[in-house]
Amino acid sequence: MEQYLGISAAILGSLGGAGVIVVGLSSWLGKVWATRLMDNERHKHERDLEALRASLKAQSDKQLTEMLSDFEIFKQTHLREHNDKLAIYRAALDTIVPILAKIELLVIGERGELSTEEKEAFENDRLRIYGYLAMLAPQSVMDANDAFVDLLLALIYDGEQTNWETVRNSALRLTNAMRADIGLNKEPVTYNGSR
Repeated sequence: MEQYLGISAAILGSLGGAGVIVVGLSSWLGKVWATRLMDNERHKHERDLEALRASLKAQSDKQLTEMLSDFEIFKQTHLREHNDKLAIYRAALDTIVPILAKIELLVIGERGELSTEEKEAFENDRLRIYGYLAMLAPQSVMDANDAFVDLLLALIYDGEQTNWETVRNSALRLTNAMRADIGLNKEPVTYNGSR
């Protein structure tokens, strides 16, 4: 029996050493193979990721270009409208000033009624102003203009009496409505003089 045990020990010993070698080699070979598979997967993943990055960059560049183009169009349109309003409001105020000067003299009693030619000029000017404002002005400016013109019409044609402060305040309401529309300053202009 001793012999059998010796032979068994010899067989196990010889297989055990080879088993350790086989297990070690298979472990090493498994690591090499796993590393190689991981490298291939990593490389494929990096390639896919780079393609995705390039695609997203192209999309974002295209969208950015479209947005910049839309913004430029909006800006130019808005700027043109703003400049048109400035020009129209300037023209309206330039036309109002001579009318207002005559009305001031009329209200404070420094002159008589307007002549027929002056009334005709007033009619032309007020209609011109209305046409200018109707093109771009919002309703708040149109309402202030209507109130101002109604006051002037009552003074010129109906012989109504009022004081200069009422006329001036009506003109200032129109000016303030224009200023608010173009966004110059939200604070209204007031007359702080003593006359």
